[in-house]
Amino acid sequence: MEPTIRALVDAQARAQPDAPFLLAPETGQVVTYASLRAAARRIEARLDGAGVPAGEPVAFMLPNGLSAALVLLGAMYAGRVVAPQNLLAHERHLAYALEHSGTRLVFASGEHAQRLRRIAGDSGAAFAVMEIDVDGDEFLRDGVLAAEETELDTLAPRSPASRAAGDARVPATSAPALLMYTSGTTGQPKGALLSHANLLAAARAVAESLSLTAQDRVLSSLPFYHVNGQCIATLAPLASGGSVVLPHRFSASQWWTLVERYRPTWINVVPTIIAYLLNGPPLTAEQRVACRTLRFARSASAPPPPATHQAFEARFGVAVIEAMGLTETASVAFTSGLAKDGRRLGSPGRPLGMEARVRRADGHLAADREIGEIDLRAPM
Repeated sequence: MEPTIRALVDAQARAQPDAPFLLAPETGQVVTYASLRAAARRIEARLDGAGVPAGEPVAFMLPNGLSAALVLLGAMYAGRVVAPQNLLAHERHLAYALEHSGTRLVFASGEHAQRLRRIAGDSGAAFAVMEIDVDGDEFLRDGVLAAEETELDTLAPRSPASRAAGDARVPATSAPALLMYTSGTTGQPKGALLSHANLLAAARAVAESLSLTAQDRVLSSLPFYHVNGQCIATLAPLASGGSVVLPHRFSASQWWTLVERYRPTWINVVPTIIAYLLNGPPLTAEQRVACRTLRFARSASAPPPPATHQAFEARFGVAVIEAMGLTETASVAFTSGLAKDGRRLGSPGRPLGMEARVRRADGHLAADREIGEIDLRAPM
């Protein structure tokens, strides 16, 4: 089993180089596994050229698109710690997160670059902004995609000292890979640091629980600054060798058109999306046929009301799996599973790949129907 994101990307690129991984509806682009590895190595070269050492955080403020997915995976591939920034965060929280983490480089789209430069000027946080487009053009040039592995190595010339010391950019499985700031309930945002081992344990637990294979494809519009969009919709398909349909944003009027066009086998949603789809336009005959390719919908972030849950399944013929996760556990904690038998609507289900218990306020284990605090222990 691959111990790091880098090893996993390399393994998939060797095993199925021409298989699709990312599909971009707005541009029609398809990023294969070989293209993913090439783009990750180009990002690695960019970070080397910018003087960002291994193990240091690299942030991004990007809307959904190929660039967000590629920077997310490429920074981890390159042995850096990727730190996605919430596009909706208050400037005070952004300044704190970037300064507290010691971030020196932020990839940003044009709409956010100016805001970041203003934050840097006002707060004294010492970071540079690298402005890029949202569709991955900088990392998906034909010359790079067509390059052989030996040619890609020339993109990142290494100093004699680094050659003598070995490739320090290749991370250890215990090395940090993802830094997410979660506001929690009080005070300043808190940094949750997840290792390669944490992320891969979560990705594999999700892939196994959903029986994902290389033939599976997810349609997801959840943002890349949220752990669900990162771990569930990106790393789980990567672990299983599947593919991801990645629209820039959610649109109730276009959602089923994307299902018809790309024939995903599952969709990644939240209760708000479920409600929008229930109130959206009726399905065409072709879209109803396309819905038959959907094995399930996975819903997290909040419990869907049972009536809404049942109405969605009745209208679209797609079973909804409820799940609960935390940033600190790489978006994994509980899931209701694929089977409808024995499920309880409104419940997140059973522990997923982890041990769980409930403790009372006095520290003792809670009995049935007693209220207490959830304890979790797991590789993720």
